[in-house]
Amino acid sequence: MNLRILKKLSKRAAPYLPLLGDHRQQFPAEWRDNYHGLLIRAEKHWERHVSVHADALNSYEGEYVIAPKCREGTRYPYIHIRPPSHPWPGTVMVGAMEGYYEPEWNEECAWGALHTIVAIHFTDWAAMDDEYCLPGLTRRLRTPTDIFRAADEMIAERCLK
Repeated sequence: MNLRILKKLSKRAAPYLPLLGDHRQQFPAEWRDNYHGLLIRAEKHWERHVSVHADALNSYEGEYVIAPKCREGTRYPYIHIRPPSHPWPGTVMVGAMEGYYEPEWNEECAWGALHTIVAIHFTDWAAMDDEYCLPGLTRRLRTPTDIFRAADEMIAERCLK
């Protein structure tokens, strides 16, 4: 997935959230102001930053450092490559204040919120009764199409009740 696809999926997922009980505030992302909370695996779209340091920071999952020959002897000989943490401007985000004593703003993209709701609904929690068994999904949720189909079924289930 890349940020372009994330923006399209979030736009498509936004109308599903209120129907599934997620009534957090929906708003468009602003440039470098929001965090999507997902790992974007398409390395073509990763952020690149020059640096004088050869060590990768631990705060970025998947970050690595390269030292191209063309940069030898320059002021910034290393390039840090890391997954993007900010969505494109206009990506639909959902957020709310969470916490009791010290409430904090928590936000995620609409696609991540829908994926979480659907995955939790179709998880076999009874399997956790067994000491060595992890909960598993009761249906296939590998692609966005699978997730939207499952969300449609969840909405139809709610309408029948």
